[in-house]
Amino acid sequence: MNLLGSLLRYSSLPLSLINPEAEELELSFVNPAFEKATGYRAEDVLDRPCPLFDGPAVKQSTISELKIARDRCKRISRTLWNYDASGRPFECLTYIDPITVTPGNIVLLGCHFMLSPELSPSPPLTHTEDADQVSTHGPTGRESERAAELHHLENQKDELLDYARKALLRCLEMRRNTLYSRIDLYFNRHRGNLLGADSADIDAAAMMRDPLLGPRENQA
Repeated sequence: MNLLGSLLRYSSLPLSLINPEAEELELSFVNPAFEKATGYRAEDVLDRPCPLFDGPAVKQSTISELKIARDRCKRISRTLWNYDASGRPFECLTYIDPITVTPGNIVLLGCHFMLSPELSPSPPLTHTEDADQVSTHGPTGRESERAAELHHLENQKDELLDYARKALLRCLEMRRNTLYSRIDLYFNRHRGNLLGADSADIDAAAMMRDPLLGPRENQA
């Protein structure tokens, strides 16, 4: 978690960790890039319904889809309109990606990209059925530029995820190798291979006292 925290904290991408147990969409961590992009300070968004997912322009159907993906630990990406802390409307591309930190320990990473205003349609002013229908009129060239921007942002997100997963995998590999080395050293010592004693002389009592090889407290 310390490794993952460092990767997220110093990333230039607006990132968050999503609380998988909250009823609403709540964040348990945001990095400085998130604060800079949205104008919301960490203390304004953590462990409470996040204003990024609440507002007159937010489609509730989109929020429901994000919640379902969160609850099922599934990948998802959605674009939604909202307003930053200063009241400026923006279109936000949000990804939710599960990351396995250790076996059985999964965190939900949120990536939140502010899309270029000149490539976005006009924002809806209120949350109504009519407002949910965003106008798509405009030059076809703008649509291709928008598609290119979305592709570029997804590549940035995937590069970060790929790096994070490789780093975590390497960390687990190093921990496993260290564990095996300690076990091997322990048995060599207690067999006398390093001390010149009889190789059959294994100190069972010492094994029971060893914090690494002794029985776990929750074992019978």
